[in-house]
Amino acid sequence: MTLDRNPTDYHTEIEQAAFQPNNLVPGIGPSPDKMLLARLFSYADAHRARMGVNYQQIPVNAAQSPVHSYSKDGAMRINNVSDPVYAPNSYGGPRADTARYGEPAGWHADGDIQRSAYVQHAEDDDWGQPGTMVREVLDDAQRERLVNNIVGHLLNGVSELILARAFEYWRNVDKTLGDKVEAGVRTKAGEKDPKATEQANPARESMQAKA
Repeated sequence: MTLDRNPTDYHTEIEQAAFQPNNLVPGIGPSPDKMLLARLFSYADAHRARMGVNYQQIPVNAAQSPVHSYSKDGAMRINNVSDPVYAPNSYGGPRADTARYGEPAGWHADGDIQRSAYVQHAEDDDWGQPGTMVREVLDDAQRERLVNNIVGHLLNGVSELILARAFEYWRNVDKTLGDKVEAGVRTKAGEKDPKATEQANPARESMQAKA
């Protein structure tokens, strides 16, 4: 990096500059220094509070190369975003290129300390509480409305791959609920959600069509 000029505007180039130690190029990882580890998130958090969630689109902070992320919306956003806007997804969205850059750097303490996806433990349970709610809290009429609402949202051109995941998801909550959801979707295949018109978002639909 070569610094070859002084700032021409103090506010845009100094006051709005946002440096943060979590901006690391592939192949470089943080040291185990606890103060540094705290600053990996706190610096970016401070920038969001000071300049808004899209501070990285301000010219002084904007990357010179294309940025592939799932950041979306928020005040003062200027870059358009196309779906999908969540990860992981089935549509070829951006992901870490570990084949090219390798795994993120880490170190060994009592065990390997690294940044990675959360691994569930035996005592973790994502389905117990919602399953109890469906079986023991809701009455028959409420369960029926829940099924109808879920089925309605899965009628609007959802691909078979996503449908399979949705059915599995709701069976994890409660098998009977999941079976009813799949039966309802199969029975009403080709229909539109009766609430689709009132919930429509033309701008979002346009973006989805282009994605």
